[in-house]
Amino acid sequence: MKRMMMTIGVVRACERALGRYGARLGNRQRTWRSAAVELSGTLVMPVRHFETGSTTGSVMQETETEVLKSLVGGMMNHARGFPIKGDGVEILGSPSQFYNALLQGVRDAQFRVVIASLYIGTGSLEQELLDAIADSLARKPSLQVTILCDALRTTRPFKESEKYPSSAAMLSNILSSDRVAWRKSTSRDRPKEPLRIGLYQTPMLSKMVKMVLPVRVQEVLGVCHLKAFIFDDNIIMTGANMSTSYFTVRQDRYLCFPNCKNLASYLCSLINTVALHSYNLDESGQLQPRFAHLNPVTESELFATEFSDAVKELTMPSLRTETLEGVDTWVFPTVQMGPFGIRQDEEALLWLLKQLPGGSDIHLSSPYFNLTPEYEDALLKAALEKNVTVLTSSPKANGFYGSSGVSGWIPLAYSLLEQDLHNRAMSIYDKEMNIMSIRNPKGLMIYEYERAGWTFHAKGLWCNLPGAEDGPSVSLVGSSNLGYRSRDRDLEAQVYLFTLAPRLQQQLERERDELFVDASRVTSSIFQGPDRQGGFFASLALRFMKPWL
Repeated sequence: MKRMMMTIGVVRACERALGRYGARLGNRQRTWRSAAVELSGTLVMPVRHFETGSTTGSVMQETETEVLKSLVGGMMNHARGFPIKGDGVEILGSPSQFYNALLQGVRDAQFRVVIASLYIGTGSLEQELLDAIADSLARKPSLQVTILCDALRTTRPFKESEKYPSSAAMLSNILSSDRVAWRKSTSRDRPKEPLRIGLYQTPMLSKMVKMVLPVRVQEVLGVCHLKAFIFDDNIIMTGANMSTSYFTVRQDRYLCFPNCKNLASYLCSLINTVALHSYNLDESGQLQPRFAHLNPVTESELFATEFSDAVKELTMPSLRTETLEGVDTWVFPTVQMGPFGIRQDEEALLWLLKQLPGGSDIHLSSPYFNLTPEYEDALLKAALEKNVTVLTSSPKANGFYGSSGVSGWIPLAYSLLEQDLHNRAMSIYDKEMNIMSIRNPKGLMIYEYERAGWTFHAKGLWCNLPGAEDGPSVSLVGSSNLGYRSRDRDLEAQVYLFTLAPRLQQQLERERDELFVDASRVTSSIFQGPDRQGGFFASLALRFMKPWL
């Protein structure tokens, strides 16, 4: 207990420091955002507010196309938009398909491979992927490879691996000059740095804090949680990492965008920007600052300022005057980087939930159920006039289920948080209207995913607009769990998808429905089970640790 209280004290000190960073950077962000909004008046698709009815009984009827045009126009105030061909998008359904797509992408790439993952595992499947990267570098002199991972997660010791003590040790092996054939190439087309491995570290982790906090606990201060895979102009957006479980028995989502040059280049620029502000991994497995003045430990404030400026410049909204005419699908990438005052994804999603018209059918998935108050309130308010369904993992399908030590209590913590939302949904209190205990006319339902031998990691959103016949017109996929960590400490990347392409809509519907095949609706009785009871001490601990889950 003494050690836990010491840990909480250190974490709270970090939280106060994080607040100071946010305050300084937030002023810069408000100036940037105001400029964007001022310019956005040139859009030809104004944002409309939809109503299901009024006191006079009038109803505004709009087609799916008109609604989507309005949503796309409004989204351009929040992020850069990229028009694509919806029929070309492919949605993978299984971890094995995901792994095969990665392997094929590495083998087929001609000029760039850009990978962002929390970490890379140390198993045989991961080794095969790294071997494929080394082979492609040897065969293709002009190929440029960038791998971005988190420094804390990548250097954490792997007890399961006999060959490599950590993910960093495995990655450094591909850099070893005496074993890698691609280093011997003398081609003039060879890039100056054919393989770049960047390991991001949060500036919140000072030397003193690192000495006090246990290795695994250090990660709650913030990690690079981006997940994206680019092979030339082909993209895979997912929430999955490069690890054996994600290739075999951990269910996630995987959206493939082929031949999307502009979108691919944008995502590559984002990942490269983070990589340039990260440590370099050298051949010996050591972390080396790329630039002395950008060391997140010794120059944390300067690092935070320069990193923030670089990302904000990249993520400026579209401010376009284009319309949806002739385009059936739009993609909007967003980022959430709370430590640097960048809250683009949070603002976009809250705006979207508010703008979706009454009668919409919304499904939202988060495997680690710790929604922020803003998201919870937005969903409960949406449930007054829309069908809202939330999907999460059952305790047994949680990735921490069966873990030793404190981690073993995490599934119970998420279950207690899930119970809180369930109870709120049963009795809505609307302060503005001063109405209590109203059963919402549409409703919010919660489902839990559980499949024998599998864990659940799918996250994102699907929305069927009123009158849609083919499936969801709006979707969101990426790395964010929509919790406190995603909002305040981790680096996240997502893409919002708006489409009228029937084939893509049908794929989205099939993807969503297949996730619910192994899901059961949550009722109050579920939380009465002995494995769902927390007790006083669990509730007290949850109160302190909720902002860090």
